[in-house]
Amino acid sequence: MARGTGSGHPDCEADGRTERNTMILNTSIRSFLHAARHLSFSVAARKTYISQPAVSARIKRLEEYFNVELFERTPAGLRLTAAGKVFFDYAQRLEQMVAEAERAVKDISEGDDVHLYLGANRSATSVMLPELLSHFGQTCPDVRIRTELQSPDQLLERLSYGFLDAVIVEQAVDEERYHVTPLLKDEVVIICLPDHPLADKGKITIEELCREPLVTNSPMSGTRQMLRERLDLHDKHDGDLNIIMELQSIDLVRQMTANRQAIGLVSRLVMSQTQGSENLVILQINDAPMLRVFSMITTHKSLERPNVRKLCEIASEIYDEDMLFRQTGTKTS
Repeated sequence: MARGTGSGHPDCEADGRTERNTMILNTSIRSFLHAARHLSFSVAARKTYISQPAVSARIKRLEEYFNVELFERTPAGLRLTAAGKVFFDYAQRLEQMVAEAERAVKDISEGDDVHLYLGANRSATSVMLPELLSHFGQTCPDVRIRTELQSPDQLLERLSYGFLDAVIVEQAVDEERYHVTPLLKDEVVIICLPDHPLADKGKITIEELCREPLVTNSPMSGTRQMLRERLDLHDKHDGDLNIIMELQSIDLVRQMTANRQAIGLVSRLVMSQTQGSENLVILQINDAPMLRVFSMITTHKSLERPNVRKLCEIASEIYDEDMLFRQTGTKTS
């Protein structure tokens, strides 16, 4: 069933969870889950494609059922009451159990090894997935692969709830909760034109970075997260940057940097695969490289599936942590 279609019911969702993954959940509980996660009835309304008054009515039905308030409004915004926090915990567990139950029944009806659900962020999707999926498809031609592109936090959330079998992300995770297969070390770097005043420096300071007009990815991107962590070390934040463009594509960042007298924030991994990158100069932050490691993350439960284990094996054969830096002859320390 396509997302948001099929039953024609007005409560269909299009927020990344397909309707069949959530149709068993009571509509009031689904609205509550969105409101609790975002602490916003308006966001919950957008997520469920209904009006904000309809969300409020659903929450009110729950509160009347339990005879207790689940949310309270404060000057700082919406927040969960003590009862709301308890119900939120149980509702999330219910959501996860529904996902696992539907997946288990589907596996029985269609075969345990028919589907593989893989998530990745934008960089991994554009650079790493083509080769990985090509190799996996040759090895397991009967498996139907579905991919999702989300932020790392969203991917890990959907992995933990059982909507995904594996994800490729670049952030550290709890290795007691997840199984981690390191794949590839990457670096977040600064780019500029060869005639830019900083081009000959090789490395720049945080102060120089903050002064220059900057083209960058969206605030939720992995590259921006890395930059925020580095800024924190210097008691600075996003507001100290001179950002002139926030774009959804690394290739757009590269193009706009090439077309303007500005600097850009990009991934070395993406630059290594992007045409036209040879016309730009790569700069590092002078105190230490902004390194990250892309890893294949699975739950211990999903790793029990033969196709997930095979995917991890193939990924480990294709990639090793330092291959990008050996190819470019770059030092990582």
